Amino acid sequence: MIVFEELKWKNFLSTGNKFNVINLNDKKTNLIVGTNGMGKSTILDAITFVLFNKPFRKINMPQLVNSVNNRDCLVEITCTIGPNSYKIVRGIKPKVFEVWENGNMLQQDAAIKDYQEHLENHILKMNYKAFTQIVVIGNATYQPFMKLSPNDRRNIVETFLDIDIFTKMNSLLKSRITETKEKINDVSYKYDLSHEKIKMAQTILSNSEESIQKKIDENNSQIEKKEVAIAVKNKQIEDLNEEITAIVFNQDQTNKVQEKINKLNEYLTTFKTKKKSAEKEINFLEANDSCGTCKQIIDPDFKEKNLTEKKESVSKLDGVIKQAQDEISKANTTLTNYLENLQEIKERKSQIDRTKIDLDYLQKDVDRIIKENTSLLKEKKDNLEKNKEEYQLLVDENQKLSDNRDLLLSEQHLHSIAAVLLKDDGIKTKIIRYYLPVMNKLINKYLHLLDFYINYSLDENFEEKVKTPSRDSFTYNSFSEGEKLRVDLAILFAWREIAKSKNSTNTNLLLLDEIFDSSLDNSGIDDFLRILDALTEDTNVFVISHKGDSLFDKFTNVIRFEKVNGFSKIM
Repeated sequence: MIVFEELKWKNFLSTGNKFNVINLNDKKTNLIVGTNGMGKSTILDAITFVLFNKPFRKINMPQLVNSVNNRDCLVEITCTIGPNSYKIVRGIKPKVFEVWENGNMLQQDAAIKDYQEHLENHILKMNYKAFTQIVVIGNATYQPFMKLSPNDRRNIVETFLDIDIFTKMNSLLKSRITETKEKINDVSYKYDLSHEKIKMAQTILSNSEESIQKKIDENNSQIEKKEVAIAVKNKQIEDLNEEITAIVFNQDQTNKVQEKINKLNEYLTTFKTKKKSAEKEINFLEANDSCGTCKQIIDPDFKEKNLTEKKESVSKLDGVIKQAQDEISKANTTLTNYLENLQEIKERKSQIDRTKIDLDYLQKDVDRIIKENTSLLKEKKDNLEKNKEEYQLLVDENQKLSDNRDLLLSEQHLHSIAAVLLKDDGIKTKIIRYYLPVMNKLINKYLHLLDFYINYSLDENFEEKVKTPSRDSFTYNSFSEGEKLRVDLAILFAWREIAKSKNSTNTNLLLLDEIFDSSLDNSGIDDFLRILDALTEDTNVFVISHKGDSLFDKFTNVIRFEKVNGFSKIM
């Protein structure tokens, strides 16, 4: 409950540089009197200005400043809400707006507008429209509940039923829904992008593997070809070596033939020497009959015999020599052939050397290609592991995005459910339906107390249904001004009673401006005063009137406004 305690103002409208002060929580019923223009209604403007930064009457903000002093316009109000005490200060020239809680001024970290919203939403828990429906009623600019639009009626009722929180929640929910939708769109975009990255990574991985494998296959094909060439070269070397082996066998024969020739030449030389010696002896014997050394006569028979033997020996030696020469000739032919084979050996060895060089080049190529394949296989493995890691990171990221999207979609689903509950025809309507019979009962209760016997009810859209005892149907606008005022008062008291039961918009203060001076007749005034007497002890009523002494005895306290030196002052 809000218990307003004290209101004071200076340099406000017709009030001068000294504070006018009213205790708002002293007397149960208070009558504010004074002739026209004395500043009675200033209290209404002061209290709505300090609380909501707007006067009750249609007055421009600069006009609120006293035109004589033209500065230091200031209004202060104190109240208690639960265990906390508050002082609210607002001024013009200079601009002032302060909210004090338990002696400490609240920090204005945000803009003034937000500061005002904090005051209304978190401290007062009531806005201007609600305040003017349960606290203030007057002739000046007061707009009765039934003259408000259905939407405004609903908002006011929601305020003192404490269900305007659902409207605020719905507003926040709409913001959340928009935010969640944007998040879903963002996450969906990132998810689709991540999915494309995964597909791209798969393609890159596949292409990389295919490219490397293609190169490995090409290398393996080259290896096979070169291994075939190596096998051919090895066979060539093997064949050449076999040919050399065969030729080397003949080399042994060459040596034997050379040895034979050498022996034959030795024999030939010996035979030729013997032949020459025999021919020398034959020539000597034929030319001489005596010994050339001892001079003795050679026996003719001996001579003839020796000649015959020597000639026979020469003839034999000629045959042997001829045979030896033939053998040597044959051996030389054989040797020539063997020497030609030695050239073939050299050529074969040269071919082997050349083939070995080719074979070495081939083997080096094979080794190089095998090394390249090993490197390619390692690259393939490394790329595979690297791409697998990157792929897994992408998959993990994609999964997180998917989970986040699912979470947001779930949140969106919950939001949609909440939106159904929070919309006007949702939970708020159910609560209003629950309270409508109570509202209508209270309205009719106060109508009867005001001696106005009709059946007045509001529907879910806060449209009125009126039936008279004669069962004729009426509307609010079809009533007289006095009857309308009775309806307005009945609704006011009904709202206050409902607000009191809800506590959040409950307050001790009730301000009534000139209701006795307009449409209420004497009977209506008496009925109204009976209602005021029936109000609880924690209600402080302030009635503004210029009827004067006729009402003094009906109130516990009278507050008189007068003009002193041109300034309104409480006497």
